[in-house]
Amino acid sequence: MSTTDNRSGYDPESQLTQLQQLCRQRSRVLYRDQALYLQVLRDELLDRTLQALFALVSRVEPSRFSALPAETRERFQASVTDLSKRCSALLTVEQLMVLAQQLQDESVRQDERSRQEMVKVLGKQLQQTNQIGAEPSRPASEPKGSVHLSLDPPLQQPELFGLQRPSPASQDQPSEMETEAEPSEDSLDERVDDLDVLQSLFELAGEALQSQSAEDVGESRLTAPSSDALSTDFLPAMPDALLHWMQAMELALARRLRNLSHAINVEMLRSGLANALLPITLLEAVLRGQVETQSSASNVVRLRLPMPIGEFEQGMDVLCLLLRSSEFEFDSPRLRRVRHRLHEHQAALLKMVQQQRHWQRRVLDREALKHWQSPSDQTPPGG
Repeated sequence: MSTTDNRSGYDPESQLTQLQQLCRQRSRVLYRDQALYLQVLRDELLDRTLQALFALVSRVEPSRFSALPAETRERFQASVTDLSKRCSALLTVEQLMVLAQQLQDESVRQDERSRQEMVKVLGKQLQQTNQIGAEPSRPASEPKGSVHLSLDPPLQQPELFGLQRPSPASQDQPSEMETEAEPSEDSLDERVDDLDVLQSLFELAGEALQSQSAEDVGESRLTAPSSDALSTDFLPAMPDALLHWMQAMELALARRLRNLSHAINVEMLRSGLANALLPITLLEAVLRGQVETQSSASNVVRLRLPMPIGEFEQGMDVLCLLLRSSEFEFDSPRLRRVRHRLHEHQAALLKMVQQQRHWQRRVLDREALKHWQSPSDQTPPGG
């Protein structure tokens, strides 16, 4: 059988090999652009942070900062400078890859916890169904003079209620209402079987997701390289994995800037420059676009709290610092130019991913056709 694809005339495996070579060539340029972006960001981090703090302090209460003691002001400025420098030291490709791997492991653990909680819920439903189907057990021996209290009428003495005793023929044939009201064993078994099927399906889905995530981690694990390794030796070699690497780097960068913002907000609260501290979960919701914000200066977030607090019956505005790469790019032409190149890499990788999926399907089709046309030989009867 020919090794080339019948529909296109090209060998899918050779096309995947060429695609892998192109991906490795692009990864070198991508690494340089990513490192350049982080270098420019490190150079401008402290200045942009101080500008955002000045806009924030002047927006809330301009006289509050000048009213602070000189020692408090110096300590606050030193803390902001120290936090910014510590964050700048972590804004490298290698350090962000370590953080990206930690975020990926955290996501896997959250998925595992969600799967376990879902299995527990199904187990409780199964236990409740079994309790409904089980008959209540009665004690074998009861003490003398025991009284049974029940909501059911005494059917053994219907004359007390002016009823007639049913005939033996009617006792042998149950009424339609009783047969409809009482659940049969078959229906209970069907419900139990349905829950068993659902539980097994969720367990299989969880195992599949767990194995798939383990394979993804094994194939594209974002670990930091050694000092003597080349810059592209630790980058993924396939387009889909390299595109995932870019997305992971963006998430890691956003997390690093978010942590710095929260640390500076804590220092503002300690110094008396802020009256409230927004939790990290709310900052994360702002980054994801889940919370509507008001117009404010760059790297400053202004939220409208509808809850009446003290004199503010109509609610109040809460401002805090939230450093974002998009805000840095808005104020920096150098960052915008490098970001434009990163967008070009992303667009090229998206096209390469489509080609990769195409040739991977061709490989699977060829393997299936090969097994279909040449089935395995059967063992002879005397063998």
